[in-house]
Amino acid sequence: MRPRGQHGLTLVEILVALALGSIVLTLLGSVFVASLSAQRRGVDLRDAQAHARGLVDLIARDVRGASQTPGVRVAPRFAFDEGEPLVAFLSETPPLSRNGPAWIAYVFVPDRGEVRQQIVAPDSQGGVTVQDSRVVATGVIKIVVEQVADGVAIEAEVRRGRETAAARAVATPRNP
Repeated sequence: MRPRGQHGLTLVEILVALALGSIVLTLLGSVFVASLSAQRRGVDLRDAQAHARGLVDLIARDVRGASQTPGVRVAPRFAFDEGEPLVAFLSETPPLSRNGPAWIAYVFVPDRGEVRQQIVAPDSQGGVTVQDSRVVATGVIKIVVEQVADGVAIEAEVRRGRETAAARAVATPRNP
């Protein structure tokens, strides 16, 4: 109780107001941090979905553009310095090598989480030479290319941040 004639707040009232203000600010801060974290996860998930879909669509488009003769080769037996060959098909562009036609090959490098598109051509010793190489996807956890009926099934899983997304497509080469 206050004596008559004195205005202002007591020390207890000020402490209670500060405690309540601190609680409100803490709650607002935690809501802000939680919404920021959810937004970041959403961006990572959208990014992972876009990269997985883009990778699968790129390979499917190239498979659809390939002719069936001599065909699309799943897990071709090309020896690369690095990575696992997934699929290869003859390039419609003029070959850069005089030893034979150029092939477009997709190679998965699991150590780096990369998928590369490489242009390869036969060399004079019976092997292949990589003439051009570019990274078409990063953050790839898993990619599987399988022969199905008269086409190819492509399935990829991509990670961005803590989020992963998968995409799948089936593509059939055009008729010769």
